[in-house]
Amino acid sequence: MDEFEILNLINYLEGIKGRHTELVTVYVPGGFNLDLIRSQLADEKSTATNIKDRNNRKNVIDALEKIMNELKLIRSTPENGLVVFCGNVSEREGEPDIKVWEIVPPAKSDIRLYRCDQKFITEPLKEMYHNQNAYGLIVLDVREATFGTLEGSRIDMLKHIKSLVPGKFSKGGQSAMRFSREREGLIRDFYKEIADTAKDLFFNKDLKGIIIGGPGPAKDNFIESGYLITNLKNLIKGVRSISYTDESGLRELVEKSKDILANERITIEKGLVQKLLSSIARNDNMSAYGEDAVRKELENDNVDTLLISTGLEDNKRNEFYYLGKEKNVDVQLISKDSSDGLQLFNLGGLAVFLKRPSRQ
Repeated sequence: MDEFEILNLINYLEGIKGRHTELVTVYVPGGFNLDLIRSQLADEKSTATNIKDRNNRKNVIDALEKIMNELKLIRSTPENGLVVFCGNVSEREGEPDIKVWEIVPPAKSDIRLYRCDQKFITEPLKEMYHNQNAYGLIVLDVREATFGTLEGSRIDMLKHIKSLVPGKFSKGGQSAMRFSREREGLIRDFYKEIADTAKDLFFNKDLKGIIIGGPGPAKDNFIESGYLITNLKNLIKGVRSISYTDESGLRELVEKSKDILANERITIEKGLVQKLLSSIARNDNMSAYGEDAVRKELENDNVDTLLISTGLEDNKRNEFYYLGKEKNVDVQLISKDSSDGLQLFNLGGLAVFLKRPSRQ
């Protein structure tokens, strides 16, 4: 399964509610000894015989047996770990339908968990997908600093702080030298506050990197100040000169970091949408957009790449995703969270690049 299908599956699993604590979730850390997990499940099966409710007892034992049988087919735990969901998904009391799903996380997991509940425990797995390739963003000068994250194509502002640093020139009442010393002291205090805030926001996040930007020398002086803890300093992937230090500065920082983010979704999606808009502007008949036009080109086997906005309703998004897969075309999901993704959404949320000029 690809990421789209796994996230769809997670949404489906979240909708399943057990009548009792009959839904079993197992998280196995990467490289962990599967024999220990099999032994634990055997112990849990023995304990489950004490469950008073007959139907619940049978469903839990059946689910555990099904998981144990699946694990017999696996020689060793995948490098990234393993997540197993198993339980009764039947909507009819007394007519159980025990299903099992196995998912390998997108990155190495150290989570070990066994849970029997009325719901599947999906949050840790979902978080792994959301945290993939996340970047910390800091834009600053001596007056203010703004912190954010880039996850996929979404830029979120986390915090904005202001300094007590006065302008460069004294308004009178003290010597220029004393004013300069006090101002430099306040700048150092602000750099320390920026570093402390960065630690609070980013230290426990699984970041791929940190990008810092701002006008003038403040950004470089902050890095050289030594206040940023080593773990975060080692994550710095680039420093960029930008004009703004508020929330708009976060977007400008991402825009000016294309080289760093060349292989990230936000850059890939921007390139695809801009290519589409250029094709439309040239009227070259090598693209089409809107549900009817896209469906027709798919039916004619004339599609090279299919773009689908995440802003579409689930049913429509899923329909075209699997239609594209059936036709063996390159399917690209375009987030609505970016300005480029919003343009695709406003075009109807569906577009295609064609193999040959359209006859429409």
